[in-house]
Amino acid sequence: MKRTLALTAALSFLAIPLAVEAQDTEWNRYTLEDLGGVFIRLESNNACDLAGANPAAYEADVSLKLTESEVGVLTQEEMLANPAMPELRVTLACASGTGGAIAYSVALRVQQSAQMLRDTQITLPEAVTWFHTAVGMSSEGGAVDAIGSSLMTSVDAFVEAWSAIHAEEEGGL
Repeated sequence: MKRTLALTAALSFLAIPLAVEAQDTEWNRYTLEDLGGVFIRLESNNACDLAGANPAAYEADVSLKLTESEVGVLTQEEMLANPAMPELRVTLACASGTGGAIAYSVALRVQQSAQMLRDTQITLPEAVTWFHTAVGMSSEGGAVDAIGSSLMTSVDAFVEAWSAIHAEEEGGL
């Protein structure tokens, strides 16, 4: 009985989406400066796709939120022409549980090319310079909305970081 209560309490706790602390420091925000925008790439695993939480379900909302927040949204061609090759990669991962429960994670990260300080001849085509992650659980029928809500919370965190560094630029700092 105690084991059942403990398991129920743990699952109840996980039913609420949890945001894991973002890598959002002054240094990480500095890496967003002068990017000119980001190319949005959304990915998901098969379990998310089967639950209806595929990238197509969220792409327009993410793009609209960034555009409305004055974060430049780049085409793939514009991203590849940018020396930083800035990409906002969104990864959705789901796992089906018993009774129709779905556990999920939403990972949002800014990737860009980087050059090593100790040897400037070494260039990394993809370095993660900012990230935010959220995890949660949902019923199968509520997965699309729950994952979408967690995703938009992560996008809001990115917009806040982007806006903060660009407000400093405009303020002459």
